[in-house]
Amino acid sequence: MLSGFYFLQYHIYCLALHLYLQKRLPGYRYESHFGGVFYVFLRGIKQNLGPDYGIFHDLPDLSTIKTLHAKFLAGETT
Repeated sequence: MLSGFYFLQYHIYCLALHLYLQKRLPGYRYESHFGGVFYVFLRGIKQNLGPDYGIFHDLPDLSTIKTLHAKFLAGETT
C-alpha cells in the first residue's frame, strides 16, 4: 500500500469525487453520502487467510479532504 503510493492516489480520487458530488447532488453531505474507498488486490486474496485478506477499506476524515482541497486547489475560482 505504502510503496505503491496507493494512499495518495485514493485520497486524490476521494477529493475529486467529493467535489463532483457537491456540484451534482443536492443536499450532499460527505458524512452520510460518501462510502469510502475499497482496494481489492486480486493477486493478494487468499481464502485460507480469511475473507478480508487482500481487501483494503478506508474512509478519510472530512478534515483530511478539506485540507487536500485547500492545498491542491488554493486560489481555485468557480
